[in-house]
Amino acid sequence: MRHLFNIKPIFLLFISILLITACTSASPTNTATSTNVSIVPSPVVTLMPTSVLQVGVWDELLKATPFPHEFPLPEPTQSPLDGTYAKVDQSPPQYWTCYRCADYRPEGGPWKLQFDKGVMRIFYQITNWKSIASFTVEDNRLKIFNDPFCPHDVGEYEWATENGNLSLKTINDSCAFDLRKENLTKQSWLACTAEGQDQPGCAETPNAPPGETPSQLSVTVNVLGGDSHYFDKPPDIFAVANKENVPSPDGIQIQYHDQSIPFGTHRVLWWNGDWIEATTDKPFTSIGVQFWGSGYLGWARVLFDDVEVWRGLTTSLGKKHAYYGGYIEITDFEPGTHTIRVENLGFDYHPVKVAAFGFSNQNVQPKTP
Repeated sequence: MRHLFNIKPIFLLFISILLITACTSASPTNTATSTNVSIVPSPVVTLMPTSVLQVGVWDELLKATPFPHEFPLPEPTQSPLDGTYAKVDQSPPQYWTCYRCADYRPEGGPWKLQFDKGVMRIFYQITNWKSIASFTVEDNRLKIFNDPFCPHDVGEYEWATENGNLSLKTINDSCAFDLRKENLTKQSWLACTAEGQDQPGCAETPNAPPGETPSQLSVTVNVLGGDSHYFDKPPDIFAVANKENVPSPDGIQIQYHDQSIPFGTHRVLWWNGDWIEATTDKPFTSIGVQFWGSGYLGWARVLFDDVEVWRGLTTSLGKKHAYYGGYIEITDFEPGTHTIRVENLGFDYHPVKVAAFGFSNQNVQPKTP
């Protein structure tokens, strides 16, 4: 029994060594891309790759087959329903971090659905959520079963096609607290034919927008990883993106599309509500914008006085804990009235979340170790 009591100090020592190792991990180095655009990541923020979310998810799903949870797999025979379909849900997309999101919950953005020889596959491009199940077709009746999110349930639908569009009507389906039937029947699904492969949802990952930010600008652009609120020298004044939550400071005007989405003090840019801007005539020497949010966020561009000064994937700016983003700072401009504007490029339907705009009389400085 005496030896058992000696385990605790050894265990605590082992945990301490692990914590010390984690806290002293290497930090990224600073790099410069041009004379006018510089990338200065904070040493405590991890620089992210070009894409945060995994690619090739749909291709992997095509290789998978259902598991016979409660029911035998049907014969792999062709049905009149077979084909690949897509839709774009226009409701707000998922732009927050959740560790157990509701399955099948209808969210804004592209969805893909396939029926192929007794196998149903469904994929949500924004978060890479997916599922696979078995199905059978008899006349205009569709039955779905062996879904891992509801292995004991059988969903039954009426189906119909018109001009390549698939419509589903629920007869009975309680899978995922009724979310599966809500998702499948919310709107029509468009066929991903050879002629329609470019329509939203048919291709897994659309190509990034063309064009590059000009390197020779009349201003200096500093690209800083992390949350500027916690920099060693943060902006002197913050104007939160959602002025309806916190009024803007005197001399700073925030404007945004009325269809942008309020999220606390932040604004989410997506679909038609795809822009936000801040204007001031105060004599600041540094003006910037803070992107900060989940790994589901997408591409944006920043304009200063109607000139594009930066564009990129906002999640690639940096990461700390479960949050992604960074601060785009503009300096070396003449006194006067200036406007900084953010636009969601929108090519892949991912949302963009703007936290705040920053204003200073000196350059901000990232946090040092």
